[in-house]
Amino acid sequence: MKKVMTLAAALLFTIAAASAQDTKQNAKETARQAARTANAAADKAGRETRKAARKVGNAAENTAEDVKEGTKKAGRKVSRAARNTKEDVKEGTNKALNKTERKLEKAERKLDNSK
Repeated sequence: MKKVMTLAAALLFTIAAASAQDTKQNAKETARQAARTANAAADKAGRETRKAARKVGNAAENTAEDVKEGTKKAGRKVSRAARNTKEDVKEGTNKALNKTERKLEKAERKLDNSK
């Protein structure tokens, strides 16, 4: 009977040791998985931070480009308006000169006809 009890105790001890070893392995694997998850979360946070920083940098660059383009556009409009005004003045002057010239010719014809 003593042998049976010793054998049963040894069997229980072996089962308990095997179970403890299995639990230890599961705990290690769970810890490794948790570490991988934490690392992945940190990597993702880093990527998102860099992505947001790039967006902010691009927005600032785009704003500067928009201001620069707006200034150029305004300058072109002013230049175009000045050029158009110059051409309008020139055209108006030419029309007035032509009109005056026609009137002078008409007056000369009248003078010639009256002689």
